[in-house]
Amino acid sequence: MQITKENTVAEVVSKNLGSDHVFSKYQIDFCCGGGDTLEKICEESGVKFEVLKQEIETINSKISGSPNIEEFDIPTLINEVKDKYHTVISDSFYEISPYAAKVANVHGTVHKELVEINELYKSVALVINKTFKDSILELYPVINEIVEASEKSKEISIADLEVFKKGIERNEIAQKIIGDSFKQISNLSSNYLIPTDACNSYTYLYKNLKNLEHEVHKYMHFEKNVLIPKALNIIAQ
Repeated sequence: MQITKENTVAEVVSKNLGSDHVFSKYQIDFCCGGGDTLEKICEESGVKFEVLKQEIETINSKISGSPNIEEFDIPTLINEVKDKYHTVISDSFYEISPYAAKVANVHGTVHKELVEINELYKSVALVINKTFKDSILELYPVINEIVEASEKSKEISIADLEVFKKGIERNEIAQKIIGDSFKQISNLSSNYLIPTDACNSYTYLYKNLKNLEHEVHKYMHFEKNVLIPKALNIIAQ
């Protein structure tokens, strides 16, 4: 795609592979803030548009052979989000958890922000787990019901539409909490800046928290700006 200042962040991430890494580099929210234009985020972040555009085009050209998720059908997208994002993120939370607690306990006296980071981490883990569970049990099944009704030229039931609507609303609330929590963690850690006195566990924690935040943002973008709009397009037909 031709990248312009009028494009939204979500449009760019959806159509330019690797652009999520560029936005993360400049601490630009590409999930909850995906509706903002490039012009707006460049003004707010202080990043020059031409620099951002060039970096996105460069990284996209290097991985242009990868599949475009926008071309996937809805059942494939749902399998992708469950097999890729749910699994990776759940495993990461499980693996990082003991390090967050240990580092807060050992270094929290000197680096008091670690205690708050650990509490935020535990809270956001609960929200993520609940969001995954609700999506698997309610949101994804009803989206598949909507797809099936459309394929069979049947009218989508009011009950299914209500479940779908509530699922979207629930996820929007959860994503706001998750996004705000990671923003706080990032700020408290000075964007995961590893202190000079950091031990191996401390270093591991910050490196993996940064990676986890990026994966969570990718997941939220995928669901909010790719999967849900596809389902809404079917309903609108």
